[in-house]
Amino acid sequence: MKKSLAPLALAALFAVTLSGCAFQLRDPSNTPGSGNKPIEQSEKAPEGDNPGLAANGDCDDRDIVVAQDGARIVLTGHCASVTITGTDIAVNVEEVDTVSISGSEITLLATEIGTAEVTGKNVAINPDRIESIELGGEYNTLISKFAGSVTVSGDYNIANWDDGAASATDTGTGNTIVAP
Repeated sequence: MKKSLAPLALAALFAVTLSGCAFQLRDPSNTPGSGNKPIEQSEKAPEGDNPGLAANGDCDDRDIVVAQDGARIVLTGHCASVTITGTDIAVNVEEVDTVSISGSEITLLATEIGTAEVTGKNVAINPDRIESIELGGEYNTLISKFAGSVTVSGDYNIANWDDGAASATDTGTGNTIVAP
C-alpha cells in the first residue's frame, strides 16, 4: 500500500507558517502610561481570506473590542464591556457588564452578563446568567440558565432560558421563545 506524504508536508508547512507569529490585542482605552496590560495573542493562522486570531488575557475591568474576523478570544475576570463587530468570531468571557454584538457567525460564551444587545446575524449567545438582552437581527440564539429580561425584535431568532423572566417581549417575525 502506497502512503502519501502530502498530509505530513502540509502539517510541516503550517507549523513553519505559525512559528514566530505572536502579537498583541489591546483594549481601546490603552494609551501610553495608562497602566493597561495588553491581551497576549497566542497564535495567528496562515494568511488568507480569514486570517484568524487567538488570544487570551485578563479583562481587568476594561472595555474590549473584538473586530478581527476569525478571532478566538478567552477573557478572564471582569470586563466593563465587550463589543464584537466581525465575522466568524468566538469569545469566552467570565463576567461582563455590557455586551454589544453587530457581526455575524459569532459565538459568545459567558458566566455572567449584565446587559446585551445583539443586532447581528447567526449569533449564538450562551451565558449562565444574563440580566437583560435585546435580541435583534436574524437567526440569532440565546440559551441561558437565567434571563432577567428578554426582548426579541429581530426575525427568526430563538430565546430559551430556564429561570427568571416568565416571558419575553416579541415584536419580530418567526421567533421562537421558550420561557420557564
